[in-house]
Amino acid sequence: MITPVTLPCPGAPIAAAARAALPILVTERLVLRAPELDDFNLFARLFRLPSAKYMGAVPDAGTLWAQFTNYAAGWVLRGDGMFTVTQNETPVGFVFAGVEPGDQAIELGFFIAPEAQRQGIALEAAEAALAHLRGLGPDKIVSYVAPENTASQALVGKLGGVSDGTLDGAMVFSYPLRQERDQ
Repeated sequence: MITPVTLPCPGAPIAAAARAALPILVTERLVLRAPELDDFNLFARLFRLPSAKYMGAVPDAGTLWAQFTNYAAGWVLRGDGMFTVTQNETPVGFVFAGVEPGDQAIELGFFIAPEAQRQGIALEAAEAALAHLRGLGPDKIVSYVAPENTASQALVGKLGGVSDGTLDGAMVFSYPLRQERDQ
């Protein structure tokens, strides 16, 4: 079975230097940074929660590790990937800002721990990631949301997402490529 490597590695400083070269997004209360090995525990826990039902069947441990490493590897392979959302240096969730197999455009996704929900953290983190994505100059930015996931639909609406069809049973929401300013 594939699992996180927990043995000390003499190359750890190389990984730390690589992470330091990746985008770090700072908001009033949060820091969004590249994933670290210790973040896997939260990632695995979140995918085992009842709210993860909107993301499909609960993956086994090997699949979870493969997903986590895929999202982290995106930074090196494509220049996009998953941010770990931290509050007071404690991981509280993840925001995905990248492309997965089957995506029709660069994707904004979010998954926040239950203990950090209903505090505006998902909105604050997603706004920062959306601004980052807009700065990259993509042709399109979307979120894929399960039709039953009304909480994510509400968040996407607050972010300015507009319904743009469906893909594999998920609702597709597109975002304006420029931030709309209040007049």
